[in-house]
Amino acid sequence: MSIQTLLAGKFISVGKGRHLDRIIDTDELIVVLQGELEMFEEEQHYRIRPGEWLLLEHGKRHGGLAPYPANLSFFWLHFRDDGEIISTLPRHGLLQEPASFSSYAQAYLNEQSSLEPDKKIMELLFLLMIQEMRRQRLRQISPAAVPPLAIAAQKYIRTHFQKELTLETIASELHCNAQYLSRLYRRTFGLTLTEDLNKMRIARAKWLLAYETTLSIKETARSSGFNDIAYFRRQFKRYCSVSPNDYRKRYLPGQWNTQ
Repeated sequence: MSIQTLLAGKFISVGKGRHLDRIIDTDELIVVLQGELEMFEEEQHYRIRPGEWLLLEHGKRHGGLAPYPANLSFFWLHFRDDGEIISTLPRHGLLQEPASFSSYAQAYLNEQSSLEPDKKIMELLFLLMIQEMRRQRLRQISPAAVPPLAIAAQKYIRTHFQKELTLETIASELHCNAQYLSRLYRRTFGLTLTEDLNKMRIARAKWLLAYETTLSIKETARSSGFNDIAYFRRQFKRYCSVSPNDYRKRYLPGQWNTQ
């Protein structure tokens, strides 16, 4: 893999303007920290929420779909590679370990602003960020082997995981039998639909615990899709081996470079 990292920074909105409509000769990674960012690339539209990334490909027109909200902030990085990153990662995804990504991004910005930045160190830090983005894809499945119904179910829960969902409501939305959907999902992805749903919710909760520090644990649970605070605590401990409170204390990020 051949990678060249370029300029990076943190954008903090003042509630004015929108992302430029442009075509550039570099690829770009955007990770939203707070607020929501609405973007397009060619004919595809994206709504990027906290803890989610967007990869934009060089040579394709992209830009903002709406004005920047006042509470928006995001990390951005321009890079060039041989196509392996763009071709092997989904364009839009949710980080599973936001605190780890944050530490690498912070280190990248610190190195970039040093008197003599080391390009090799910056490229290594970028590869570590990419590895964090790959976490949710460790179980590789050939797209041709994935039943369309399983793909539709996964897309549905990734879009609606913050709402109250059950196997039955998802099956109803997809016009299929709930038990059949349950068996198909587990056979395809190696985990139950509920387990995958909880993983997505826990990933969002970890991001909120790290960055939305004014939210209470109960508010964090509800914003992640958990209406039962006790169930949220049990699931968080199951997946993270620590309580939500301990996670917040342990993984609070340091100050970001705001250049």
